[in-house]
Amino acid sequence: MSKYSNVSIKHLQTVEERKDSLKVRIPVFVDEQKYTLESELDIYDDVSQHFVAYCDKERQDGTVEKHVPVGTIRLTPKPDHLAKLSRFAVLSDARGLHIGQQLVKAFIQYCKENDFDKIVLHSRYEGRGFYAKMGFVIEEGDDAIFDEDGAPTIRMWMRSL
Repeated sequence: MSKYSNVSIKHLQTVEERKDSLKVRIPVFVDEQKYTLESELDIYDDVSQHFVAYCDKERQDGTVEKHVPVGTIRLTPKPDHLAKLSRFAVLSDARGLHIGQQLVKAFIQYCKENDFDKIVLHSRYEGRGFYAKMGFVIEEGDDAIFDEDGAPTIRMWMRSL
């Protein structure tokens, strides 16, 4: 198993840079979770902000690969100062290192600094505990479990940023 160090979060600025987010999304969503490539690559990519977590990766032979994309998160702007958090993923061998928490914190900070006052996300039902620890809540009256791409899903909110 690889070792990771030196985590950094980058807000991607170009289409070329955005390819790094796909180096995480495709292995996680298509290869691991078995979503189709067509459902993963959607119309919102071009109008969204993308963030990637990079690490240095130490291989078993001791060599180090610098600046390897290991996590990603996407912000899609919605009306009324609402940000939608989506396409959040961390490579399987980089999980447990709090990279996901760092990505969500960077996402929230970006929202605060850029005129968003609330965040919504669709969590797979079994993943809702992670988001709750990050400050998201399931709101009464908006608490129905629904199907999204074949997975039980729940909407969660963070308001008053």
